[in-house]
Amino acid sequence: MELILVIGFLLAILVGLSMGMMGSGGSILTLPIFVYLFRIEPQYALDYSLFSIGALAIIGSITPLIKKEIDLHITTVFLVPSILSVYLTKRYLLPAIPQQVDFDNTFISRNHIIMLLFAFVILLSAVAMISRKRQTAASTAHMNIVQVSKAIASGLLVGLITGLVGAGGGFIIVPSLVLLLGIPLKQAISTSLLIIGLNASFGLMANYHFWAHMNWPILVIFTLITLIGLQLGNKWKGRLDTIRLQGMFAYFLISIAVLILVFESIQFVNQ
Repeated sequence: MELILVIGFLLAILVGLSMGMMGSGGSILTLPIFVYLFRIEPQYALDYSLFSIGALAIIGSITPLIKKEIDLHITTVFLVPSILSVYLTKRYLLPAIPQQVDFDNTFISRNHIIMLLFAFVILLSAVAMISRKRQTAASTAHMNIVQVSKAIASGLLVGLITGLVGAGGGFIIVPSLVLLLGIPLKQAISTSLLIIGLNASFGLMANYHFWAHMNWPILVIFTLITLIGLQLGNKWKGRLDTIRLQGMFAYFLISIAVLILVFESIQFVNQ
């Protein structure tokens, strides 16, 4: 097995750790691993990410569901607009992106566009995590009309991001649950996992015609390894300062976004 594949599989543990401890960040790491280490085209890597993150998130939400730590009413408020947004994005917006874009006689490929969008999503994630680190939860525990409206808007945004770049959107879901609805951080993490899992599963099914292109052995092995990280993350979640960890992870995400931008720039210049 090539060393670069071994590195990719080892990084799968980090994906699971992120999801288990923070309820977000896993898909931010997954897509670059599939694209740059496993050498999968971005348009197909999106569905690799959806499969892995969807399975990881659903499994991670089983125990909180059994313990009734997840508010299904709040989950529904996020999930319905999010699934609608995923469908519209997969069905209409993503296919509308041309294979090449002519920008002042300079051709930019669809793969470059996807990865640049992804770098932007990573930077957005980092800013959200840094902002969340500096804020506290809202005091109210009841959803009023304003909170419901904001939750629906957040769900639509999550669906758009899931459909475009294969990201679960936990970096939007968790802050929204904490800051808009006053849910404790650990409960928000568990709720985020369920929403991400169902959202990613729907997005994957919407692209069932791409399943024939998947390298299932690599995908299944990668997903199984992420489950190891998930279990470790669940165990460490109650022992570590999660807020501080999110701040550190945010700066790590910024470095990843910069690396993607540099790598894509080099590829663009050399093409």
